[in-house]
Amino acid sequence: MKRRDFLKFLGFFSIGFFGFLGLQNLAYLSRPAPKKIFLSKSDLEKIKTLYLGEDFILVKKEIGYLSFSRRCPHLGCKLNFDPERELIVCPCHQSKFTLQGKFLEGPAKKDLRKIPSKLKDEGLEVELT
Repeated sequence: MKRRDFLKFLGFFSIGFFGFLGLQNLAYLSRPAPKKIFLSKSDLEKIKTLYLGEDFILVKKEIGYLSFSRRCPHLGCKLNFDPERELIVCPCHQSKFTLQGKFLEGPAKKDLRKIPSKLKDEGLEVELT
């Protein structure tokens, strides 16, 4: 290979490589903003033990609330609540979780993912990422 051909190859390779890295960073920077869901005080008063939102689970505690993703950590199935046993259960593979989000049994092997939430004067704001 001639020196000139090698330098052309090296130049095109460098442009392609650094262009690829730039596109990856652009994709990282352009992630959508987190979705925020607001539950008013009247909505919160209706919750006895647990509230199942479309994408989150809200558990009422003596002081405050716990919020978790409604997706099972195993394969992402939408979780349900079993009121008889007071457990959060995956309908796909029967993973079971406590109301504190702790893993009990099943193929999931991880606790539920916590979601940030802020209690305000007007209600509760849940931030979905």
